[in-house]
Amino acid sequence: MENSNIEIINRILAIPAEDRTIEFKRLGKDVSVAKITETIVAMGNTDGGILIIGVDDPQKSNHKGFDRIFGIEENPEIFDEIARNTQRITPPIAGLWPPVLLEAPNNKKIGLIVIPKAKDNFLSIDNRVYICLEKGNKMLSPHEVIKYSYAKGFQHADRELVEVDFDLLKTDYYERWKKTREIPFNDIREVLFNTGLARKDDINGQLKPVRAAVLLFALFPHTVMKTKCTIRVFQYEGTIEKMHETLNLLSTPVTIEGPVIKQIEEAQKFVLTLLRAGMRIPASGFVTTYRIPERAIREAITNAVIHRDYHIKRDVEVRVFEDRVEIESPGLFPFNITPFNIGFVRSEGYRNDLMVKHLREFPNPPNLDRNEGVRAMRSEMDRNNLYPPVFYTYPNLEDAVRVVLFNSIKATEWDKVAAYLNNKEKYVTNEKARKVLGNPDTSKVSRLLRKWVSQGLLIKLESGSKKNSRYRLPITDKRDEILFADTNVNKNKRHTNQ
Repeated sequence: MENSNIEIINRILAIPAEDRTIEFKRLGKDVSVAKITETIVAMGNTDGGILIIGVDDPQKSNHKGFDRIFGIEENPEIFDEIARNTQRITPPIAGLWPPVLLEAPNNKKIGLIVIPKAKDNFLSIDNRVYICLEKGNKMLSPHEVIKYSYAKGFQHADRELVEVDFDLLKTDYYERWKKTREIPFNDIREVLFNTGLARKDDINGQLKPVRAAVLLFALFPHTVMKTKCTIRVFQYEGTIEKMHETLNLLSTPVTIEGPVIKQIEEAQKFVLTLLRAGMRIPASGFVTTYRIPERAIREAITNAVIHRDYHIKRDVEVRVFEDRVEIESPGLFPFNITPFNIGFVRSEGYRNDLMVKHLREFPNPPNLDRNEGVRAMRSEMDRNNLYPPVFYTYPNLEDAVRVVLFNSIKATEWDKVAAYLNNKEKYVTNEKARKVLGNPDTSKVSRLLRKWVSQGLLIKLESGSKKNSRYRLPITDKRDEILFADTNVNKNKRHTNQ
């Protein structure tokens, strides 16, 4: 038996609980093949995941260690039925079957069904579309399918035709863009048609601008398209938003409108001016000094504008608190991007590719180095000894992405615990953290762990005992955690095909 298999199996058995990206399925008498197929579809429609066949759920099992492994041999007929049922998933998922097979020390075989994130359209079974909740799955209604198709980037709102007069697009921004591109045509209709920013309506053949053209050139896109596509900036007293009769706002929220390039430039300038001035705390008169690097703010605002979902009628919101800045934009992570790999893998496209393509053609465009934004934010925050940016999205937010930049110097303890989780183990307990930190004070380490959980730097895993509670980094992908590298997957796949 290969040592790599034992290592993978040990990591599987060390996982304390199921979540949206991992599920255990023992092939017992009461197992439902329809439910298994539904879960595969739901995982693919959310962030991808891995289904472990032949191993008992750690939170429900009375068995420990290798005794939790019952193998696919427990019910080979059900295993074969799963194979037949996965062929009914639409569209087919390449490489889904046969699963990776691992032989355990008790001579039982574990099946690993590795499910990639759907990138172009929803997966379905029996014309039903499912997504993962934190516990269980949810079937989407037809209205929700349309909504999430835009939120996930399957549908491109920037390419849709809109009822906007071409004269409203003949602005200085249009002229600057046209001059930079050295376009010889004079008629704006001809210019936009030839550059893909206008198209003939399939119904009556009437030439209309696409949404990207309005976002790029119109002085008031939100007004002429009767939607919400501005940036709203809020500054709050304290560290939480208080929803009482009187909000804890320090000033009237500011709305930044106009073409997208103007929104990006003015929002960056306004927010950075706020941060340079600091925040005066009314009760004490103390002025907060912000250490968040300018590059991180610029990248976060740029990303929020160019990657947002323009189908949803909602503004980008920037919230400035005493201890952090939050930038929230409508839409979920598109294509191959997940909460686990953002900034670590290259995106396979832009949600608003037409708009971004033409935004680059302005003189002095905003920083649009492809796939460098999140990486640069992490690097700048680290260089300034600040905590890394934290990303919140589904299921914490139904259809949005929020990046949080903390205005606090990293505790030296954080670097040690983060290094331990990145290089040695995927989980840490209070006891292990105390050993890593060389600090025997249980209460102090508990306070640190609670703080890091509240900041979103760590995820606390469900446990029946507070004493044995485990914590992990939010960027941990269970597929990588289990399989380590594609070579292991491919090698085991080859064995199953021989």
